[in-house]
Amino acid sequence: MGKIDIDSFLDDDSLDAAQGKRIHRKTRRLSQREKRIRLQTELIEKTEKAPIDLHQNFSPSFQPSGHEHIWLLNYLEEFYNTKVITDILGKVKGGKEANVYCCTAHPSTGLDLIAAKVYRPRMFRNLRNDARYRQGRALTEDGKMVHSRRESLAVKKNTRFGQELRHGSWLEAEYQTMQMLYEAGADIPKPLLRGDNVILMEYIGAEKSPAPTLNQVTLGKLEAQAMFERVVNNLAIMLDCHRVHADLSAYNILYWEGQFKIIDFPQAVDPRRNPDALALFIRDVERLCQYFARYHIKRDALELANDLWSRYKLTDVLDAQALPLLENEMENIDI
Repeated sequence: MGKIDIDSFLDDDSLDAAQGKRIHRKTRRLSQREKRIRLQTELIEKTEKAPIDLHQNFSPSFQPSGHEHIWLLNYLEEFYNTKVITDILGKVKGGKEANVYCCTAHPSTGLDLIAAKVYRPRMFRNLRNDARYRQGRALTEDGKMVHSRRESLAVKKNTRFGQELRHGSWLEAEYQTMQMLYEAGADIPKPLLRGDNVILMEYIGAEKSPAPTLNQVTLGKLEAQAMFERVVNNLAIMLDCHRVHADLSAYNILYWEGQFKIIDFPQAVDPRRNPDALALFIRDVERLCQYFARYHIKRDALELANDLWSRYKLTDVLDAQALPLLENEMENIDI
């Protein structure tokens, strides 16, 4: 089928204005998608042709193909040169936003293994659905606040410069959140360093067997009860640090030798600034209660969320009308 001449087609008297607008919108979306695919293809071709000899000093054991190999060399070589890591052993986890790799630590660090969370290049990350989490967040890639009209307008219009600012904000927010929570005593991997598109942190597990997520293990009844109470305590620690995880579930809690570590904080929100923080917090609590219910731990998620939120000292304390308000929130939450 030949390409449709949209302009001549729209001149047809039988086509009303509404139909014409729909076709124009669809054509514009297709054009944007084609442009994005073309840019992605060009980047892959460029990285695959990049001279490997630029990285002669860094030749990791893990040798993925194509662009992933180039990304690892570009993003992790600085940590090899500064004697933080000595090798990349393999990929631990793959995701839409980032991959996690197991690295051997340099003896000077006092560690055996280090986890490297390597974010995907900006144009490969799906940022269309992050608006809810970015409310109240205005960090640039160097951790400074976005103040200038140009920066704010770029972010609002989603220009290339604006996307770079958002990408930097996404990564920097995760690293700062991890630092703050770790210092406050939360059960999370110790953050070590932040680089270009990379966060280095404590590795959980063994070299050949990384720690599984909580949904992949079976707990004893007493162990489950103790873990549930400790996870709830972590929720309180996060609130005291003005943070809501906003995507907490058994899928991002690592379990290793009877202990757990909560991971993945890029979408964490500040309840002082994000108007959706309460709804996101309720969703976190609901997911946890659903998981631990399999061990016959019966807690009312709404009541628990109300109790924790009420004890959050630097937010408005919920009054007697809070429970109905929370119930309304629950009706609008997609678990």
